Amino acid sequence: MSMSKRAGCIALVLSGFLLAGCQTTAQTSGEGGTTVQMARDAMARGDLLSSTSARTARVQQIPPRVYLIRGLANVFSQGMDDLGEKLRARGYNATVHEHGAWSAIAAEILQNQRASAGRHQAVIIGHSLGANAVTDISNELARNGGSVALAVAFDPTVRQPLVGGARRYVNLFQSNNGWGASVAAAPGYRGRLENIDLRQSGNLTHFNIDKDARLHSQVIGWVAQAVGGGNRRVAARQAAAR
Repeated sequence: MSMSKRAGCIALVLSGFLLAGCQTTAQTSGEGGTTVQMARDAMARGDLLSSTSARTARVQQIPPRVYLIRGLANVFSQGMDDLGEKLRARGYNATVHEHGAWSAIAAEILQNQRASAGRHQAVIIGHSLGANAVTDISNELARNGGSVALAVAFDPTVRQPLVGGARRYVNLFQSNNGWGASVAAAPGYRGRLENIDLRQSGNLTHFNIDKDARLHSQVIGWVAQAVGGGNRRVAARQAAAR
């Protein structure tokens, strides 16, 4: 075989080896290599699972809260204290506040809802100026992406538009007692708004509407519908403590 033919054969063989080597490299370590891609996929899945687990671990389970809000001077709405006691006896986490604390209540509800990934349920109930605060809280929640399951107003003293923030809003008022006002839904409100005019209830006035036992029973039923029954074990511990 001539030297030129031998050189051609050798070059051909070497070319084959080089081509095979390039193909192997591409399959094992190249940008689109199968092994590398499989490893990257596994890492991506691992990162996703880790991220999901971390988010799940951060979500808190926060029981429902009921906020009751007094009216003028924090002394004229003792019916809120009585209703709060009835709710606590049924195992609800119910606390009583003065009407000036409405922004702090809204902030706490938002904090709890964010910590629980939106699962936390809250109820707000108020009388007179405290009823005005119920609308203030609802609107503040709407502006910040939060909401309450139920809002109940006992005879608010000003007409305020309800922007949102309450999936159900019940206004118990008297249009003829010189104080009570209805609540109007602003355009775009998608919740359930009920204005219940108690003008025919002659035994009620602005100063005792928050204390009526029949209305308390109704409200307790609405709370149960909105956030479920109270914790009976909590109620039993509270009763034992008394």
